[in-house]
Amino acid sequence: MNLHWDLASHEGLPYRFLLPAGYDPHQRYPLVVYLHGSGERGDDTVSHLKNGVDTLGRWPVIAVAPQCPRDDTFGGSWYGGESRTQRKVVSLVRDLAGRKSVDAQRVSLIGYSMGAIGLWDLIERHRALFAAAVPIAGDLNPESARALVDFPIWAFHGELDRLVRNDAIRRVASLMRQLGGGVFRYSELPGTGHDSWQGAFGNAALPPWLLAQRR
Repeated sequence: MNLHWDLASHEGLPYRFLLPAGYDPHQRYPLVVYLHGSGERGDDTVSHLKNGVDTLGRWPVIAVAPQCPRDDTFGGSWYGGESRTQRKVVSLVRDLAGRKSVDAQRVSLIGYSMGAIGLWDLIERHRALFAAAVPIAGDLNPESARALVDFPIWAFHGELDRLVRNDAIRRVASLMRQLGGGVFRYSELPGTGHDSWQGAFGNAALPPWLLAQRR
């Protein structure tokens, strides 16, 4: 896809945004925030627009993709919890949710790798901001997921991922079954390594599932 992502900034955090086809400023749209992986950090404002994020251009949503600086992360279990950039992402989401063209009841997160690790921490801290989350190849402390038992999550991970292992998310899936977390989904992609974003974004059931979620 050859899409034009507009550039903006919030509290010094650059982000790209994409409006849906036929955008009408008088309507309200779901907002999807995409958090990229560690290799896409920087300040060029373009290298993070990869690993399936252009797929969001086919969805009837406003898509937002902030770029984490090279010396920081989106936070999470690998990175000491909350980070400076994570706080800016939260501030950005609050700002965007207050705009007339955004449906504040339908704000969702998608994260890949480092972004998914940060996503888990972010929704644990600020779940009231979001309707749903899609962590792809992420990691977390499994016990922390107890606080998210009734929060809509669809997690994806590769069966053969050796960069971010799937041990934790398998334990989370087991824990959610024990706790009755009926809104939790886990899809482990057979024969797949760390590039599980392809199977996640290629799943035709993901867009309608995500768009059906509301706070």
